[in-house]
Amino acid sequence: MEPIQAMMDGMNADWQRERAKTQMTLGKMIEVLEAMPATTEIEGLGKFDSYRGYYCDLAFEPIKGKRPTSDILEQCRDAMGQVFTGYKGGKFMMGKLTPLWLAGYGDCGKKIIAIRSDGTVETEREDLNSA
Repeated sequence: MEPIQAMMDGMNADWQRERAKTQMTLGKMIEVLEAMPATTEIEGLGKFDSYRGYYCDLAFEPIKGKRPTSDILEQCRDAMGQVFTGYKGGKFMMGKLTPLWLAGYGDCGKKIIAIRSDGTVETEREDLNSA
């Protein structure tokens, strides 16, 4: 690996860990969904893509309607260790600390903060001034 690429990969990993402190991660989402009744309906979460804002993160495509917790849990488990192609290229493996977003393909969206017991998804805009 080229030294500059190794340095950039290390910086990206550090930044990803910082984002993971303030939002839902793939691992945390699995924990939350496992604790919920499988019949709970979750609002607005579609398929996964690499997130446009940070290619090493995952975004749920926003949808109208609800999906059963069991379906989303299976989707999240399947994404663990899976390699996704970034919006403009590159390969990114998703894991326990991968931050989650709600955003359409190619769009920047909102951080997923929590999944409430009633199935609503709590989101918030990224605070770019705190960096």
